[in-house]
Amino acid sequence: MSTYTPTRPCSHPGCRRLVTGGGRCQAHARVIDQARGSASQRGYDSAWAEFSRAWLAAFPWCGQRADGWLHPEHSRCWSRGELVRAQVTDHIVALVDGGAHCDTRNSQSLCTSCNIAKHYGDHRIDVRGTP
Repeated sequence: MSTYTPTRPCSHPGCRRLVTGGGRCQAHARVIDQARGSASQRGYDSAWAEFSRAWLAAFPWCGQRADGWLHPEHSRCWSRGELVRAQVTDHIVALVDGGAHCDTRNSQSLCTSCNIAKHYGDHRIDVRGTP
């Protein structure tokens, strides 16, 4: 049994290219990616990697912050009562919004699914397949 995924126009203003499932066409996605800069240009360098490794070792659960408590604000796992291992050190306040980098007061542990949902602003998204 096959599943049909509808095509939609690229979400870039004025672009009429059709993309499967929505989003941006390859040309506009590439432009957005180039404008973001590389990970190291955005501050995710070896110092960040070291900070993140140490952070996740100290705070291994999705939703955990520097106070040691689990916070449901960005952790859909914990809000459902699930204790899930974190894979990502997340900035509570994004760097582009003025959040501090490599700062324990602006860091939290998240699983990949919760991090993606937070990034896209839709807490209903769950890459593990559950709403």
